[in-house]
Amino acid sequence: MKRKHVTSPVFQGRRLLLMLLLLVVIGILMLRAAYLEIFQQEWLQKKADDRQLRVATVPAYRGMILDRNGDAMAISSPVDSLWCNPQDLLKAREEMRHEYELARQVTDATAGKADAEEREMHELAATRFARLEAGFRHIEETLEMGEGELLRRLEKEGNKQFAYLGRHLPLEVAEEILALDLPGVAATREYRRYYPLGETAGHVVGMTNTDGVGIEGIEKARNADLAGKDGKTRVVRDAKGRLVESVVNLEEMQPGQNIQLSIDRRIQYLAYKELKGRVYELNARAGSMVVLDAHTGEILAMVNVPSFNPNNRKDVEPYRYRNRAVTDKSEPGSTLKPLTLAAALEARVIGSDILIDTSPGHISFGKYTVKDKGNYGPISLAKLLAKSSNVGASRVALLMNPRDHWMFLSKLGFGRVPDAGFSGESAGQLTGYESWGKVDHASHGYGYGLSSSLLQLTHAYAPFAAGGKLMPASIYKVTQQPLAQDVMSAETARSVLRMMEAVVQKGGTGEMAMVEGYRVAGKTGTAYKFIDGKYRDDRYLTSFIGVAPVSRPRLVVAVQIDEPKIEDSGGRAAAPVFSKVMAEALRLLDIPPDNLPDTRQADTQPPKQTTEGAT
Repeated sequence: MKRKHVTSPVFQGRRLLLMLLLLVVIGILMLRAAYLEIFQQEWLQKKADDRQLRVATVPAYRGMILDRNGDAMAISSPVDSLWCNPQDLLKAREEMRHEYELARQVTDATAGKADAEEREMHELAATRFARLEAGFRHIEETLEMGEGELLRRLEKEGNKQFAYLGRHLPLEVAEEILALDLPGVAATREYRRYYPLGETAGHVVGMTNTDGVGIEGIEKARNADLAGKDGKTRVVRDAKGRLVESVVNLEEMQPGQNIQLSIDRRIQYLAYKELKGRVYELNARAGSMVVLDAHTGEILAMVNVPSFNPNNRKDVEPYRYRNRAVTDKSEPGSTLKPLTLAAALEARVIGSDILIDTSPGHISFGKYTVKDKGNYGPISLAKLLAKSSNVGASRVALLMNPRDHWMFLSKLGFGRVPDAGFSGESAGQLTGYESWGKVDHASHGYGYGLSSSLLQLTHAYAPFAAGGKLMPASIYKVTQQPLAQDVMSAETARSVLRMMEAVVQKGGTGEMAMVEGYRVAGKTGTAYKFIDGKYRDDRYLTSFIGVAPVSRPRLVVAVQIDEPKIEDSGGRAAAPVFSKVMAEALRLLDIPPDNLPDTRQADTQPPKQTTEGAT
């Protein structure tokens, strides 16, 4: 016989009560969900967005700097910059260290009698802390920090929420550190500048700082164009700050413009190699060189020694950053004499076939005396340049009205910024003619009493190679023929060019500037430095400026060597560098050799008149 199951009324009442309570809780939850969905939807969405949505910066790709043939002189490569939240990282480390210490204490107290689950927890805490410490050491080794330096830096920045661990790291290095999965550590994509020519073009191209802002050279002068404009995009990130997806572009990234220079990297490399070798050979203080295309005004090469490598700036002293050819000014010395003759010819105070009497080898202005190395007597203008006669140049200068002389030098660019495209270009110094005394006027004839940069001086020689026309100097590639300024007649330019040929012939001061197969015209210079109120005969600049080929002039090359310890004149110190660079530049540009015989030396023409000059 089956026993009948009897349910207690008390039990039934409890069950109903529980069910009722459960239904009430479910109802409350459903009402709460409905309330949040209907009335709090925007608020909840905002909170979710605040935790997940971020506005990320899309860094602009910096434009390239190219040479005249389209070869790269500065490019940007992607890199990662590692950063962290010091507060998060220190907090996570402290928690892991505390868990590890607690687990170790429990293990010691139980003397190894803990059950399997407890041992597993202890081992997990120890493993997590050991992995974090190993990650710290790995970062220190990878980023070349000292032992414990990372922790010290984090503690120093402990009140901040952002700190860089390393800037501009190779992508593989950053990925290796990110793979450690350390809390609060992330990476930002940036771009690092790379300069293929290194120190060869350091002064021209310049460099950027760590934040990608141009601070030297063309990088600084054209920073706004090269930099472009960063973009902005809204992204979704997970709890660890990692990018999940890009939602919408807020501002389009605008890449920087490419800038094409007038530099020919082949000539640039050659000029730097030869100048550097010569500066070290002469144990000189410094050196500069400019190669200019006189027909367009384009600068084909500009180099300085000492230089710097913009790819590696560690332990580089600031004085190496200076582009001496553009910023430094000095008295030109004898390299100004061809311009003195040109000014006198234009003023029509002399003819190209005149003789200048330099007897007795000196000329006095009260206590001030101008001397030659010897008494050359009456000499032609070509021989005046060949022997570099200070007396002859002084006499020619004094034949001119000071205003006419000043106007001519001013038209050539003296006393004005060349505006070739560099930042920090020097204007040199050319005082007003109203203040010129007789001594001042005479000294201007042979290159003292005024100052210029090497770029200005090179540019002033360009009309000799361009039929008397002066093109604007430019470090940027010229796509249209620029408007030229007529600064002298074509006849004057040709006459002085022929006179300067005598300087490079045997017996001239620039004999070592000869270029095989080409006719060369030029001028040597040795300018003594004015220090502590007097000219020092042991401190000087040597230089040579020349034009080739004379029959079809094209290039102007200027070399300046500062305080050589071995050779004491521009003809011996600077002219050999000119010869090598000019020869190779003419070959690279496919400029054919002069085939005409060298029979047009100006000092072989019979003189028609003689002047003793103004005394």
